[in-house]
Amino acid sequence: MSSALDRAGKAVATVLGAGYLPVAPGTAGSLVSAGLFAVLGPGPALRWLLCALFLAIGYWGCRVGRASWGSDPSRVVADEFAGCWIACMAAPAGWRLAGVAAAFILFRAFDIWKPWPVSVFDRMDSPLGILLDDVAAGILSAAVLFAAGQVHVSL
Repeated sequence: MSSALDRAGKAVATVLGAGYLPVAPGTAGSLVSAGLFAVLGPGPALRWLLCALFLAIGYWGCRVGRASWGSDPSRVVADEFAGCWIACMAAPAGWRLAGVAAAFILFRAFDIWKPWPVSVFDRMDSPLGILLDDVAAGILSAAVLFAAGQVHVSL
């Protein structure tokens, strides 16, 4: 791998260095994702396009990170970035920043707790497994947010 391509892959893997934080690098990568989502506030079509892009380059980052630093290194946070983005996509529109915050918190909870099916993907010893456990955590978070957005409480 060329030096420039290797540096680019490591930048993607660490979400521009967020993964190098000595404490809670996964939380940092997720926070970058939620923050970008909140700032951009993209429309539905752009959200899906960006999601596909983040999944593709996230997989590349996971491959480079695994090749550079071992099986599932904590500094690789491209997977957390992509998974948190998926969670944020389900934030109810009326909730604004609170919805993105809820998505972030739910995503981190599922990513750390690793319920089924997150745990199944977490046991995969591959770059795809690194990515898919966070995708699953993002989908679970999105499901909770979707269900919460369907609940209407009248007082």
